[in-house]
Amino acid sequence: MKYIKDKRAFATGVITAAGALLCLGALAVQGMQMWFVIALLLFAAWSAVSWFAAFTRKGAAEQAAEYADERDRYLAQRSGHAALLITSYLLYGACMLALVLYGIYKYTVFITVAVTLCGALLAMLAVFLGANLWFERRG
Repeated sequence: MKYIKDKRAFATGVITAAGALLCLGALAVQGMQMWFVIALLLFAAWSAVSWFAAFTRKGAAEQAAEYADERDRYLAQRSGHAALLITSYLLYGACMLALVLYGIYKYTVFITVAVTLCGALLAMLAVFLGANLWFERRG
């Protein structure tokens, strides 16, 4: 029996197979609509490629770990931290700008944008803290 070599490709295959089944169910319930047929074909093809990749090759992280030295790991860590910092500042700035625009113009679209961006910031914080706890315990 073959074992899974790329967990990410396996997960992608499972998710896209579920999407294909949902499209098939929608076709059964709503009748033949071209939108669902195209989506079913795309999901099925993506799922097949992902399943093939999951059992035949190593994941990108495993391949990179084989060839990376200390400097490569350090640069990847620094660039990841910089990307996270820049993204959080951009989200925070856009959120504050939307709040200021809501205060000036009183359009509800600005408060909706501000709440959405604030939610994205909170989700990013939760993911960051969760990843930090994970690596503190297992790293």
